[in-house]
Amino acid sequence: MKTNSIGSLGSRRMWRDAMEKRAISYIVAFIVLLSLCPGEESIRGFKAVDPVDLERKVPKGYGQVFVQAGRQNDVDPVFLAAISAHESGQWKSRIARRKNNWMGLMSRRGPKSFGSPRESIFYAAKLLNRKPFQGRNTLSEIAPIYCAKNPRYWESSVLHWKQELQEGQTAANERE
Repeated sequence: MKTNSIGSLGSRRMWRDAMEKRAISYIVAFIVLLSLCPGEESIRGFKAVDPVDLERKVPKGYGQVFVQAGRQNDVDPVFLAAISAHESGQWKSRIARRKNNWMGLMSRRGPKSFGSPRESIFYAAKLLNRKPFQGRNTLSEIAPIYCAKNPRYWESSVLHWKQELQEGQTAANERE
């Protein structure tokens, strides 16, 4: 028959308290790491971008289009441009040229056709606020829907394009 001494109860309690503190510190560290991960940056919320700066990286006349579409739909315009750069093969793919589909949008019959690239950009920006994207705010949440075949590659490519498009840019509100 075992008897518990007061000393052993105290040491168990101290051990349990130490383990709880360690678990909490691991959880906090994990949350900090997640918050620092660039892939978890939200695409939601318009972020001020100088359209002139963006214009240097996208086809002529479209820096302002990405900014307008982002503002109207509360989406980061640089993410819109990054998705477009990836989906359209840097705005050079056959589908981008022939169907004005700069955003890689599909219908049940294949790639959607648009009257202009501007129309496809605004359509995609609006689509990101509807089902099935509604409530999904980061690329890692959106990727499996936008590109079901290879979401990890899609996410990393869009992040790459976002970095390329932001290189050398100043936020519009920093200039004022």
